Amino acid sequence: MAEAEKDADKEALPDKGKAKGKPDAKAEAKAEPKGGPSHMKLVIVGAIALFVAVLGAQVAAPVLNRMIEGHGQTAAPAAEGEQAEAEAPAPIEVAAVEPEKTEPPAPAQYVGLDPAFVVSFDEEDGTRYVQLQLQAMARSEKTIEEIKKHSPALRNAILFLLNGYKLEELTTLAGKEKLRAELTKKANEVLAKNGSEGEIEELYFTNFVIQ
Repeated sequence: MAEAEKDADKEALPDKGKAKGKPDAKAEAKAEPKGGPSHMKLVIVGAIALFVAVLGAQVAAPVLNRMIEGHGQTAAPAAEGEQAEAEAPAPIEVAAVEPEKTEPPAPAQYVGLDPAFVVSFDEEDGTRYVQLQLQAMARSEKTIEEIKKHSPALRNAILFLLNGYKLEELTTLAGKEKLRAELTKKANEVLAKNGSEGEIEELYFTNFVIQ
């Protein structure tokens, strides 16, 4: 019996040794904080890096904004210039217009309204006379022939027109020019009345005498 008890005690001893060798949970909990300081260092370094990054972003942001704005301002005029060039209308080519060629007028032809015209004027110092000779100018042979044909009607109209003037009017250059213009107009009215298609271009005084 005593030996059996000894054997039982021997079998129980290893269990106690094992129990002594088994790590305690409290001991493990105390052993874990050995890595704590390293972990805290990593956290502090990360926080400092994040702070530096944020600070750098705040400092760099205005510089980047100015660079972007400057680039946009320099690019805008170029874009506007390109748009203006694109919108500018193409120059219109105007073809040179050649002046119309006008034919020179036909040569002048003359015919005299002969004989000379003589008109009398009663003045205070007696009777005064005006003697004048006329040449009609036209640019067609047909008109010259019609002037000759209607010479009696032309002379009649001219004499009546002369009688309507005063002698003092005919003594001035302006009066003579006025008479010449009115005689030309009256002569063409006579030709048109008699069915002439042509006209007298000018009437010229070839002699003008006041006595």
